[in-house]
Amino acid sequence: MLVNNWYSHFPALQQMSDPVALQALQQVERLSLSRGTVVFEEGSPCRRYLFVLSGSVRVQQCSPQGREIVLYRVGPGETCILTTACLLSHHRYPAMGLAETPVQAVTLAADVFQQAIAASASFRDFVFQAYGQRLSEMLLVMEEVAFTRLDVRLARRLLSLSGDHGHLTITHQELALELGSAREVISRLLKDFETRGWLHRRTGLVQILDRQALERLARDVW
Repeated sequence: MLVNNWYSHFPALQQMSDPVALQALQQVERLSLSRGTVVFEEGSPCRRYLFVLSGSVRVQQCSPQGREIVLYRVGPGETCILTTACLLSHHRYPAMGLAETPVQAVTLAADVFQQAIAASASFRDFVFQAYGQRLSEMLLVMEEVAFTRLDVRLARRLLSLSGDHGHLTITHQELALELGSAREVISRLLKDFETRGWLHRRTGLVQILDRQALERLARDVW
């Protein structure tokens, strides 16, 4: 994949004709990350704007008590809301980003980003539209954590992660990270689901047996 055609992953960028924006987009640098690479650390300064071309970056936050929660993921054709916020506010990262798969991306240096967003209305529109969309998604996560029972959230996440396959390869600790809970709590809920006949557990694997029951719980209609 050539750097000079990377913005084919971002339809809004393909439509730009603003010379300032186009010049900025030609100054990106290619980034290849292996699975498990830390993309940015909590407390680190933000020096580059990130465009993900392939793979997935998981953004997660750790509480003072050591409990972690996944805030969102940045996938192909997406940018990172925290990166945008940190560049605009000149604050450090409040969370960490981790490549949960091999990732191909391009980055734009902070000074080039600042110049482009100040001088180009089309680039500014792109940045804030992406920012607004991802912010809405993150607020939904926060709303769910604050107001939805954990068993309902677990059912929703199991259904989401299993897709049409009916099974998912995941540990209890990884599910706890997804939901911002403790592994022991997730293990108890999974055991309860298994007792009800909704799923079967093996080490690192969950097999969905009664999808309709999980869907009813996910809708919170019991």
